Amino acid sequence: MSAFVDKQQEFTFSPREEVDFLRSSAKRYEERIELLQDINQRLEEKVAMLEFQLYGRKSERCVQIEADLEEEILCAPEPAPRQPDAPKAPSTDGARKHTRKLRARITKEVIHTIIPEEVKSNPLAYERLSENMDKVSRRLEYVPGHTELHITRRPCFVLKAHKGEKTREAAPICAPAPASILPGSNIGASIIAYVMHARFVLHVPFYRTIRELERMGLYGVDEVILCNWHRAVAEALEPIWKAMHELMLSSEVLHVDETPFRCLKSDRKQGYMWALSCAETGTSLYYWQDSRSGHVLDNLLREGMQSKGLAYGGTILTDGYDGYKSWRESLVEKGETAPLWQNCWAHVRRKFVECITCGNDPEWCRRIVGMITPLYLLERKLRKAKATPEEVQLRRWEESLPRVEQLFTELTKKVRDSSNPPLNKLKDAIDYALVRKDMLCNWLSNPTVPLDNNRVERAIRPLTIGRKNSLFIGAPEAGQRTAILYTMVEECKRLHIDPQAWLTEVLRRLPTYRTTHAYLDLLPGILPLHSQDESSRVVKL
Repeated sequence: MSAFVDKQQEFTFSPREEVDFLRSSAKRYEERIELLQDINQRLEEKVAMLEFQLYGRKSERCVQIEADLEEEILCAPEPAPRQPDAPKAPSTDGARKHTRKLRARITKEVIHTIIPEEVKSNPLAYERLSENMDKVSRRLEYVPGHTELHITRRPCFVLKAHKGEKTREAAPICAPAPASILPGSNIGASIIAYVMHARFVLHVPFYRTIRELERMGLYGVDEVILCNWHRAVAEALEPIWKAMHELMLSSEVLHVDETPFRCLKSDRKQGYMWALSCAETGTSLYYWQDSRSGHVLDNLLREGMQSKGLAYGGTILTDGYDGYKSWRESLVEKGETAPLWQNCWAHVRRKFVECITCGNDPEWCRRIVGMITPLYLLERKLRKAKATPEEVQLRRWEESLPRVEQLFTELTKKVRDSSNPPLNKLKDAIDYALVRKDMLCNWLSNPTVPLDNNRVERAIRPLTIGRKNSLFIGAPEAGQRTAILYTMVEECKRLHIDPQAWLTEVLRRLPTYRTTHAYLDLLPGILPLHSQDESSRVVKL
């Protein structure tokens, strides 16, 4: 018993040591509690954000608490990050020949006759040969709801024999056959335009388009054939796409953004569809690459998309992605002039709106959003009044500049407030704005620069719908073809032109088209659409 007591006395602490031990234990428990509270706060924010994404409204409209701010501004919602997809492109491995035959149920035949120009200019000098020697071309065309077979007869002519001559030495002549972007095919431009319209305007996958073609009476079409049409159309439209790119680089302000697209045969298994939008006209252009790094911008924002071309010298309006910063720094290292960089205020506002949803100091975040709203209200008033650049700059300096300075003062004060410091998501939102303060204020001294990047985000919406309805892009080459076709149809939609009618007309012209004007006369809005029925008119029922 005494031995046990002696052993127990070896572990006896003095009162001072016991107090120090309890204090250190309490400190460790406090640190542990703070860590668990921080983790719990982050998890609560994630749960609140997920509930908002599932059940909340998608608009970024936010009711203000100030009495003098009764108006609300609606910003374009950010495209939801979804898994990308697109039609499967044909395999380029090997030269596999597609031998499947097409069959069509014809409801109508249309016969055209083409006379050679030589015969039209001097009809008395020629005589027509037998009809059995006529050259005949057949082409299947699309008419809403069914297909028609257009038969083109090209009569053969020969010079009449003069008196005393027994034989004709000249060879027979006939008009050339109608050209097509699919050499040797019986498929007309209207059917190809219908398929491209279904894929890039209506966002219908190819396998559903095949069923619709069968319903119209065209059998034997499969996804390989449609992918071949897709490649032929994109290659034919590429010169027009390049002409649009050169026009856009001459504008003063460009919106730039990108969105992910899954690609099966790419090394990274994911590519990016880059989007350019002109602030003055609203024209949008798409460019596909398998990277998001700054070297893509070095190609996209140069004349001719080559390293020797001049870099874009206007203003780019983007989000806060650091790839734009690294690209501008690389230009400075090369001795070139970097474009002015304006960041998007909608991204700043969006982060504070999310903090309101997550419950992280919502009243203060609502007040910050209320300080951003007058900036949008002023821009909307200036657009409606069609103010001149001088008036825009003056009003921005007088009204917007004091509000911006007050906003950043509030953000800095919140960071330094030790009694109520920002945590987690709110801290990220404040840091996002403070780090980009200089880039967020460039619009105050440039009246042509918009406040946000919502224009290009709206231009990305069709891409997100298309990748949702399909699965992936098969190969990097198919990604750029998809970008070209999206560029053309979205430009038609912007100008309120029927994309299918424009595609039909331009695909009929391109095989024999020769120009010295860089294909500018084929752009949507400039090319006259003769395929439309000019005798039709709109009436009230």
